[in-house]
Amino acid sequence: MVGITWARNSCLTCDACLAGRENLCEAGFQGTYLGPAAGIWGKDPHHEHGGCMSKVMRIEERFAIKLPDTLPPEVACPLICGGGTVFEAVVNLVESGKSVAIASIGGLGTAAIRFARLFGGQVTALSRSDAKRGGAMKAGAHFFEACLGDTDKMANLAGKFDVIIDTNPTNPDIGPYMEMLKINGTYCKVGIPAASDMNFTYAWIPTICAQKKIAGSIITGTRRMKRMMELAGNELDVFGKDNEEWHTEMVHMTEVNEVMDKLKQGKAGHTYRYILKWDE
Repeated sequence: MVGITWARNSCLTCDACLAGRENLCEAGFQGTYLGPAAGIWGKDPHHEHGGCMSKVMRIEERFAIKLPDTLPPEVACPLICGGGTVFEAVVNLVESGKSVAIASIGGLGTAAIRFARLFGGQVTALSRSDAKRGGAMKAGAHFFEACLGDTDKMANLAGKFDVIIDTNPTNPDIGPYMEMLKINGTYCKVGIPAASDMNFTYAWIPTICAQKKIAGSIITGTRRMKRMMELAGNELDVFGKDNEEWHTEMVHMTEVNEVMDKLKQGKAGHTYRYILKWDE
């Protein structure tokens, strides 16, 4: 069984592509479900070989990743999409002993917790309330802080983290996040805000004087995707089952609109991941 990555094609000739990092293709990778409105990442015609909602699609062979036989589909499917998004950031930034914060605990957040823990990080989950404390701790977080959106509570964590990986797809005031970083710390955004709300500002002096960094990260390429799936297949005590903190719900493809409405309205409850399924 194979899975199709979030990218289904790229130029295949630039330095990034030759290194298996097609997510950084100089010409722009072609997204599996991005149309022409996405610019160089969508391409036109975007549906020439079938998209992610079709029963059959044709792609370049290298973007079909063999899935470990040990992983159930309800675990493998979210990994090959959102899992790759946070895995890229974790590989780039997390080292053993580093203090790592994962901001916003949902599908991306719980996956980021697991990977950051596997890479040796001391992991703190950051959320707005205590509602997701149990799920975050079961996912592997060492600590939990209900602080997001409260500047006073965030200020109490000043200078605490080497890395903050922000999975929330909104555009926050990054000032409080930057204050939570240690000297030489990195704030990394993986949740993409709406196209109408992409800009942010931050003062240069605290960035320069404390050598703090603002970064971003987008999906992952085939080389790291293969590494991630092998890691998950070997860590069955962590990824081998669809347990409570990884909770998925499998629904028929015809229910996609209802699922999207639930997500938009924040009514998904403790279902972190929906998997859309065609009849076999």
